[in-house]
Amino acid sequence: MRPDPAAPADTELAAALRASRQVLLHAGGFSLFVNILMLTGPLYMLQVYDRVLASQSVPTLLSLTLIVLVLYGTLGVLEWARSGLFSVAASRFEGALGERVAAAAMSLSLADPGRASDRPIRDLRQLRRFIASPVTGALFDAPFAPLFLIVLFMLHPVFGLWAIFGAVILIAASAFNERASARLTKETEDLERAGAQRAAEMTRNAEVLGALGMGGALRRRWQVLFDGGDRAFSRSGRILSGFSSGIKAFRLFLQSAILGIGAWLVIQGEVSPGAMIASSILMGRAIGPLEQIVGQWRVIVAARESWASLTETLRRAPVPAPQMPLPPIQGRVQVENVFAGPPGIETPVLKGLTFALEPGDVLGVLGPSAAGKSSLARVLTGAWPIISGHVRLDGADITQLPSDTLGPQIGYLPQQADLLSGTVRDNIARFREDAAPEAILSAAQAAGCHELILRLEKGYDTDIGFGGAYLSAGQRQRVGLARALYGNPNLIILDEPNSNLDGPGEMALQSAIAAAKARRATVIIIAHRPNAIVHCTKLMVLDDGRIREFGPAEDVLAKVLPKQAASLRAVRPGEPTNG
Repeated sequence: MRPDPAAPADTELAAALRASRQVLLHAGGFSLFVNILMLTGPLYMLQVYDRVLASQSVPTLLSLTLIVLVLYGTLGVLEWARSGLFSVAASRFEGALGERVAAAAMSLSLADPGRASDRPIRDLRQLRRFIASPVTGALFDAPFAPLFLIVLFMLHPVFGLWAIFGAVILIAASAFNERASARLTKETEDLERAGAQRAAEMTRNAEVLGALGMGGALRRRWQVLFDGGDRAFSRSGRILSGFSSGIKAFRLFLQSAILGIGAWLVIQGEVSPGAMIASSILMGRAIGPLEQIVGQWRVIVAARESWASLTETLRRAPVPAPQMPLPPIQGRVQVENVFAGPPGIETPVLKGLTFALEPGDVLGVLGPSAAGKSSLARVLTGAWPIISGHVRLDGADITQLPSDTLGPQIGYLPQQADLLSGTVRDNIARFREDAAPEAILSAAQAAGCHELILRLEKGYDTDIGFGGAYLSAGQRQRVGLARALYGNPNLIILDEPNSNLDGPGEMALQSAIAAAKARRATVIIIAHRPNAIVHCTKLMVLDDGRIREFGPAEDVLAKVLPKQAASLRAVRPGEPTNG
């Protein structure tokens, strides 16, 4: 099911649920027959007490018992089939929203990296589990409670009135339970989520925490959240278990009391002994779903919270409107009076940047720390929003190019290689299932890391671990460069690409830049070390988010680093100095 860009978020969830309407209707039909077959026990008791015992007929008893065996067998099959239908509906619901929710989670993480979370995905999984849980069966059974009330009234009006009285008390208790436990249940959920995020942060940075002796302090911070969640869970658990236990005791009292009422009616000659026993069973069946719903109230509240949270997530990350496909980018970059900064922060880091690059230009970006160099790289990839101004690629505003369209056409190497768990092959190919081996080899050779990869335990099929933990920093950077060069992109952005490289790695980097320049790709290099800019045709000096110098490489170097200008001429004799 393809989401409608104009659909409200709650409608998206409802539409995903409606996609399983036929399955749920079949489950409702099975619920009807399940509840009708639940009358088997009471009817059997009526016949045994009123006919078999009166007639002393063993054949009648055997016949009734055989019929009951068949009916209960049918009931078991229907219950099993209904549970399967709930599982199918849950899978369809998750399948319809899975990609949409994952995209929304990524979009919100980009919009506010400081609060990046996989909560939307966990909310979707929580809803899936709820739909497939026994609670859904109880919710489907609850509408059939009047069926048992009607039978109770048919046996005697007093039985029916007593059952209604019990149902009203249970419903009132459920409402009171909601008011008493809602706040604590939400607090528990929030603290557990925060604790899980803190635990993931600890395990992800275990090496640094251990090296700097920060483990104890971080564990204490996690323990505060853990203990808070545990206390809230215990308090809400005591409330919920108190209600559950009280309701169970009340239900047992109702069933016992109806036996007493039945005995009194038998003495009065108004009902038979069989009706007395049958009324107790019917009473339990009429209020059983309500008892189960109250007993699983924590699950229901969690599902409701997940629904509300997921609705808000999808509202904040709407489906992008379809856009006209544009030709592949050629590498022409125009930055027009751009003000930009980190997502969620109004104060710009980049202030009024204006410059242009043509295909074949190699731009080196210099400047002190916190000058805005990495910020510029993120803006040019579309990862950071633009407060004002325009970034255009081949004339098209970057906001008109969805990341799924733009990303495959850009080569990007961040300061940290940010590899993902999987094999070397997977990472170079950007996890594309249709990646041709020739393209992967070509990217690795262009990055000069083919021999390095072959020396790994399983070559290109080596598992690199979470975040590339099994590779050194230099190996991660070189594999990250191969990933940036995969597919021969016409716009390549390298953020301090030589920060972890040795001599051979440095030579491989320079060779890769020269090859990209030769095929007229536009290359932007964020650099601290001067030897990263030997192939640059243009240089930019950033300071406090503003362009201090921009122009042909030798002209800029002559102003800011005169000694480096002579080195550049020695490395590139005879090359033109402008783009």
